[in-house]
Amino acid sequence: MLETICGAIFPVVLSMMLGYLGAYLGMFNRDQATAINRMVLKFALPMDLFVGIARINRDQILNSGRFASIIIAWMILSFLLTYWFSRFVFKRSVSLAALQAMAVGNPSVPFVGSAVLGFLFGGQSALAVSLASLTINVVLIPILYFLLASDNPETMGQSDNWMSHLVQAGKQPVVLAPLAAFVWVLSGFHIPHLLTTSFVMLGKTTGGAAMFAAGILLCLMKPVLNSMVLTSVTIRNIIAPVVAWGLAIAAHLSPFYLREVVLTFAMPSASVIVMLSSQIKKGEREAASTVFFSTVASVFTMGALIALTAE
Repeated sequence: MLETICGAIFPVVLSMMLGYLGAYLGMFNRDQATAINRMVLKFALPMDLFVGIARINRDQILNSGRFASIIIAWMILSFLLTYWFSRFVFKRSVSLAALQAMAVGNPSVPFVGSAVLGFLFGGQSALAVSLASLTINVVLIPILYFLLASDNPETMGQSDNWMSHLVQAGKQPVVLAPLAAFVWVLSGFHIPHLLTTSFVMLGKTTGGAAMFAAGILLCLMKPVLNSMVLTSVTIRNIIAPVVAWGLAIAAHLSPFYLREVVLTFAMPSASVIVMLSSQIKKGEREAASTVFFSTVASVFTMGALIALTAE
């Protein structure tokens, strides 16, 4: 069991530590970290998602209704609930409430998940990673952009139309690639082996490159621990996966899918909030600190959940 936990988590931690070290030694700066993240989002991650979905059995997709519903519904609901409490109970600004909601509702499944879930569940993890990625990019990102644009027109641009952000999200490779793979697999047509093997080389860099870039950003933005950061990390790392566990039990998922749902929601906060907070010049330290402490805490929380959900 210890070997399984270390094998799933240690590569993530090491990649982030190396990025942190590179920035500490002055070898990398924020612009270079942003460029790495752009490469991951535009090329590596879409290729990884396409290959993963292409290798899934058609029947697995058709029979994943309850599994898919939990992942999609709980990601959206956790985002909306966190925003409501942050904005109207704790009286934070629209920008800070939106960033906190994204920290909670956006586990780093596209980046960390491809490494951790891939190690634990093999090729079958592609369905969870793709479902989470589609939910993030088709639903959560457009809502987040709309909220940030309404509060920061000078840096995000004017926009009164949520649909415009949805259209823009639909044009992104990280959305188009898994959708194309879903349609292709469900149509019953065989995806050429040459195509999938050609995508593998760059696609497999997704997890390592993303966490390396996150390490660079975390080194450049010194972390701080306050009530907002502590609340976000607690919900993201502990409450969200526990609720997902309860939902999986209520839905009578098999032990395999129950474990995959729980560990999908056990992922730390995604680094996208660090990039967006830098763009609007608000909540930068809180965003970076949330990602930092969530990632550090995930070593223990994910390790515990891997052990507790073991068959």
